[in-house]
Amino acid sequence: MNRHRVLWKQIKVFFRCARGVRSNFWAIFVLLCSFTYYSAPAVAEPIRLGWQVPWATQGQLVMGLKYTNIPKLTGIDLKYIGFTYGGPLNRAALAGEVDMLLTADQPALVLLSKGKGFVIVGRMMYNRVCLYVPPESSIQTLKDLEGKSLLGPVGAAAERVALVALRQAGVDIDKVRGGSFDMAQQSAMMKTAKRKDKWPGVDAFYGFDPLPAIFESNGQARMIHCGKVVSLVLASHDMIEKRRQELESFLRAFKLSWHYFSQEPQQVNRWFSAESRLNVGDDVLDKAASIEPNRWVKSMGDLRLTLIDSDYETINTAMDFLLDRGIVKSKFDYRKFVDFKPLDAALSGQNLIGLYNQIRPTGASPN
Repeated sequence: MNRHRVLWKQIKVFFRCARGVRSNFWAIFVLLCSFTYYSAPAVAEPIRLGWQVPWATQGQLVMGLKYTNIPKLTGIDLKYIGFTYGGPLNRAALAGEVDMLLTADQPALVLLSKGKGFVIVGRMMYNRVCLYVPPESSIQTLKDLEGKSLLGPVGAAAERVALVALRQAGVDIDKVRGGSFDMAQQSAMMKTAKRKDKWPGVDAFYGFDPLPAIFESNGQARMIHCGKVVSLVLASHDMIEKRRQELESFLRAFKLSWHYFSQEPQQVNRWFSAESRLNVGDDVLDKAASIEPNRWVKSMGDLRLTLIDSDYETINTAMDFLLDRGIVKSKFDYRKFVDFKPLDAALSGQNLIGLYNQIRPTGASPN
């Protein structure tokens, strides 16, 4: 029962009591309780944040929120709901199980195509996707892949970036043998591969960080091309329409977490390595983050959470890829679902440097 109905019901109780007794202590007591109940602030529900546990650099941004006092400084309560990749996160969003989500351009477009009220409210990061070969392979350039086999997670953004790169290099795509080999399969194969010049049954892979960075760091692969995917912050219709102040507070917290990561990368990397159970060091995570300018800034004012023209061009490419694969059935104007007004309001006139200087680890970090 909503608060207005409760108040009205209790006022009617008061008048019924007062009708028979001119000075009735209990009637006055009921009325006072009614107004006390009505004026008491409602207990705010936590913001349910959907994120992807094994995904660097996104994971470090969540660590900054989860293991420091940033949420307290910005007045928000966060519930962290982790997923292994974007598909289950999208399903949770469609089921109304998350309020905010951190995701890549393709899953974001798929979600927006469903028309369930989600909106892009910020740029999260660029994440690296690469093509790679055995460390001593005779393949040196993209052009050398013509007539070779190239496998990876079919339908993922890594495939899209790989195909664009091959076309731009003048490779006849029809002369490249494709096939599906997901990141878990690649990781398993790397552990058993004996030769440095050849992998069993495949000449090259494509995939997305942090695994390519891990393969490279371990001397298991050599990168021949790396590109970027635009990853985004999305908010639900309720956050936009009914919880606007909380949304703005979240975006302030998110920018503070970005700056904390840029200034304290080793600490945040340790948290992410433990939480994700990847057990990787700074060299791997710095490679994964190398493509993102925000990771390397010195001033909070240099952090960028909005989209620029080249980002929209990347998202347009993602739309074309999804249409070609039949993952999205018809083209739509996704720019109608981009709203940076909450971000502008969140950052306008705020003393974020003052808040940043108050950030402290909470002591509840993972082992």
